[in-house]
Amino acid sequence: EVMMSKSANKHNRLYMTAEPLPENLPEAIETGKISPRSEPKARTKSLVDDFAFDQNDAKKLWAFGPETTGPNLLIDQTK
Repeated sequence: EVMMSKSANKHNRLYMTAEPLPENLPEAIETGKISPRSEPKARTKSLVDDFAFDQNDAKKLWAFGPETTGPNLLIDQTK
């Protein structure tokens, strides 16, 4: 299901969807194998090779959460 939110001035819209992470990825994030402090190229390679992420999506990883370390990801999938 797609969720939509408007900015305060009603000029911008943000659309989001939520999906479960691939199996074993939350554990890899919690143990530190995948982290926001990892080198971006190595993190992208690991996400693509080990967790079958699309390479473009893996490069557009914006945030880990909650508190910048949790097992949730915010990924920019705009074209």
